[in-house]
Amino acid sequence: MPVTEARLNRHYRAALPGICPEAMGPLRQIARAHLRLWGRTGLTEVVELGVTELLTNVCKHTAGDCELLMEETPDGVLVAVTDFDDRMPVVREVTDDREGGRGLFLLSALVDELVMESLPLGKRVSFRLEDHRGDQGGRSC
Repeated sequence: MPVTEARLNRHYRAALPGICPEAMGPLRQIARAHLRLWGRTGLTEVVELGVTELLTNVCKHTAGDCELLMEETPDGVLVAVTDFDDRMPVVREVTDDREGGRGLFLLSALVDELVMESLPLGKRVSFRLEDHRGDQGGRSC
């Protein structure tokens, strides 16, 4: 009978009261560190972009209280941001005359799945990104 590696549930969860733009750099570093630990370094650029976009939307459009979840999945990662504002974001196509509102559209083109869920007290915006390159080597833990 072959021996298989048991997959631990690997995740990072943080409550972020009053998230502000100054927190983006440290949170990108945290995301990068977890992806390195999980052997998913090939996903770093898109995950950092996605974390920044979702949290920036919380800063701009809500009171700022939210929760960030990053979770390793068997084929990649899931990133979710939950906040307490009922207004759902809108994915808008890029146009030359619009300065804002492009982030979710661009993110949706880079990820495998973008989901917006209404919750009893707010919403959850998440994306799933598969590791198509099979970058799973180099696990240090």
